[in-house]
Amino acid sequence: MRQDARGPAASRGRAETPQLTNVNKLGAHHTVWSHEGVVRGITAGMDLAAESGKCRYDKENANTSMKCARWSLGGDVGTNPPLLADMGLAVLQDEEASCHAPSSSPSPFSNLGHVTSASPSHKVLQHVNQNVRNQDFLTENSTSSTEFFVYKRRKLDNFSGDDKFNRMSDELILAVLRWLPKFMLARCAQVSRRWKRLAFDESLWRRLDLGGKTLKPGVVGRVILRGCVILRLAKAEVGTPIFSPQLQHLPTLLPVRSKLQYLDLSMAVIQPQALEELLSVCFDLKKLSLEHCTLTQSVCSYIAKNASLETLNLAMCYGLCHSYIVEILTQCKRLHCLNLAWTGLSSEDLRVICRRFPASLERLNLSGCRNTLSDSHVRLLSEQSSGLVELDVSDATQLTASAVSSIIKHLTRAEYLAFSRCYAIQPDTYLELKAMPNLLYLDLYGILNDSALNTLRQSLQHIKINKYLFSSVARPTVGIRRTSVWGLRMPLGPAELSQSSMNGW
Repeated sequence: MRQDARGPAASRGRAETPQLTNVNKLGAHHTVWSHEGVVRGITAGMDLAAESGKCRYDKENANTSMKCARWSLGGDVGTNPPLLADMGLAVLQDEEASCHAPSSSPSPFSNLGHVTSASPSHKVLQHVNQNVRNQDFLTENSTSSTEFFVYKRRKLDNFSGDDKFNRMSDELILAVLRWLPKFMLARCAQVSRRWKRLAFDESLWRRLDLGGKTLKPGVVGRVILRGCVILRLAKAEVGTPIFSPQLQHLPTLLPVRSKLQYLDLSMAVIQPQALEELLSVCFDLKKLSLEHCTLTQSVCSYIAKNASLETLNLAMCYGLCHSYIVEILTQCKRLHCLNLAWTGLSSEDLRVICRRFPASLERLNLSGCRNTLSDSHVRLLSEQSSGLVELDVSDATQLTASAVSSIIKHLTRAEYLAFSRCYAIQPDTYLELKAMPNLLYLDLYGILNDSALNTLRQSLQHIKINKYLFSSVARPTVGIRRTSVWGLRMPLGPAELSQSSMNGW
């Protein structure tokens, strides 16, 4: 029955063999094969062969070891089965013809929907896109029905344009990069060597705000090596170690001398060992804030090496004693702003410290010494540092009117005084402050009621009473100014650095 069904087509194919050879001479033109082109070509070729009967079976390769039929559109042009297998294609073949010796000339396109299992390595196309099969490749406008061939669209060449960025000078590029956030600079450094050199230029990293960030070990060290001058790490969690262990193998790393001049570590989570490592490379600090940090003798020794230190904030620090502070006061001769509030200093510590304050000291905060600060300490302090402009002795419950008299006598340049919650001082004692013509502000929170405050304001009309709730001595940020440290504007920190970009530092 199979032979009868295709007998007429086979006879017609044998009768028209010369015509097929002349018609399909285009089969000799080879082009690059693609998946889509092969499918469309095979489909159109099968339709053409079924209608015209112009296909023949290549009997020479019928009994090969690979059992794979070879077909052509005329001439002796065949396809290489391994080549088609690499492209994910296989030639359609007749299963019966490959298993039995061919007694006639079967067509490889007769069993289109039949799937062969003779060679598992060559998958047979089971389904042919109906849209492709119904597509007319041979239109009426075609000059001949023989103008059919398989082809692949040529890939367009990549055009290499002129890089205008390389024509720009370094100064112009730095002027552009100056407006980018720091995490974008870290990404730009991954483009090329020149971009890395420009993105890590010291002029772009002089001011950096990492407040509130969680920094992995080595991040702060990389920032220091890039020449940072102003660094804000308030409320940041600093990882240990400061310098990455991989960087310590560089011969040019040690010894490191950072260019930091303004360092804010207020309320930062940092281990004492990491703080020692950080301050060990700082020799030019002008303003330093270590509020609520744990101090050691090594930390204070490293602080004392900064001879140009002007402002030091040690409020609420742990581990302080008079020997540590005396070492700082002895070597830092330019210190004019010091905050020792709520440090838990003993009476003996205060006695030693009050004798060692430098003559350059202008602003001092000793608040929080509840039962340790006495009138004798204030007398020693006012005699030693007569140039004080601002003094805060709030919460000193042992002070009396004698301390106020010492201040009026020696601190003639004072502009700001704070006696908040000094309950042992009588209210009428403050009326003696009329003798201080330079006094502008007076804080007396928690002592007087409203009527007493109004009476005092009428007596001291040139003094503003209870103007500031918190002391600003040596603190980097005051009030709502969270984008600046010690009056220096900082870039926006929270939206500037993402953790994914810091990982690449």
